[in-house]
Amino acid sequence: MAFSGPMIIWPEKEFKKLTAAFVRCNKEAWQMSPNTSTALFTFPKDRGGLQIKMPRAIICSATCGHLSRCCQFDDGTRQLAEITYKDALEKHGCLDLEDLQFEAEFLTWDQASQNSFTFACHLTSTISWDPFNPDWIASATNTDLAQVMIDTQHLIHIQFNNEQKWAKVVGLREEGKTVQMQTANGETFIMKTEGQDTTSGHPTLREAIQRTSPTLVRISQLTEPNGVYGVEEKRQGRRKIGWAQAIYPLRARLQELKNNALPDKWDEVLEDELMELKSGELAFMATRPKLIQAGYTTLDSISRIQKGSGTRFFCPALKGVDSRTQEKVSQWIHGSSCFTNTRPTSMH
Repeated sequence: MAFSGPMIIWPEKEFKKLTAAFVRCNKEAWQMSPNTSTALFTFPKDRGGLQIKMPRAIICSATCGHLSRCCQFDDGTRQLAEITYKDALEKHGCLDLEDLQFEAEFLTWDQASQNSFTFACHLTSTISWDPFNPDWIASATNTDLAQVMIDTQHLIHIQFNNEQKWAKVVGLREEGKTVQMQTANGETFIMKTEGQDTTSGHPTLREAIQRTSPTLVRISQLTEPNGVYGVEEKRQGRRKIGWAQAIYPLRARLQELKNNALPDKWDEVLEDELMELKSGELAFMATRPKLIQAGYTTLDSISRIQKGSGTRFFCPALKGVDSRTQEKVSQWIHGSSCFTNTRPTSMH
């Protein structure tokens, strides 16, 4: 896979077998037990791992290298690569390569492998793991995390007095080890920032954030919410935001619910959210080709109104789209745009 030559598309089932054999061979070479954790091979060296490049990373590097060579010179190969690239954008309704990377994350291996550019984007989306990045919430100190939650007034969903309620952080104590919470009704209580709380029955702040918004992993998602949908970027003359990037937050949330990311916490609220997100996604994915055909190729190309400190987007009237679907698509687009700094979804 890592040598020059024609690219061979591996079926996902066969590639999994290859990866398993690769891991077994490495364990045998290091005289390790077959039950040894694979993390010992994949973790970086400065974290105690061997930092071995896994087959997925190898095929990702080979695919991107192959495409780079195809586009290197102004010849027939580049022209064919450009046709393949444009086919990928047209098929998935994307604005550019960055937009395609957001779309490719929700495609299966077999769906993505039908186009080399889509496949490259799919591979990069599955290995872009950076758990030690200082911008990650997991890397933030207790004080910094608590202060950001206070400054942004980000709401978290928590059980209080046997009821599910929305609450926000209003104060911190003991250098951020504990925080003071306040519900929408004005009720206050104390919650730990991390560790285990065996007395109050409340989750820790970090746990509550993860349960409420599983896709919220970076501090910048809290402090720079406009970065999700590009309003501020447009104002500053930056690149426009395509549809795949604009609706990414809700699609990511839907994928996590489909995968039962929180099976031990599943309840009717999550079930309703799942059904609502499914309905919204179906409506939007059916409408997106019509939006693009009508010239609405980016988020900033549709109508919007400024309400307070936020922006509400509206799906325009389109041929073949009834008013009910138009309203549902508007709710979906608006839900994606405000996902990171309010509730997990707001489709009502």
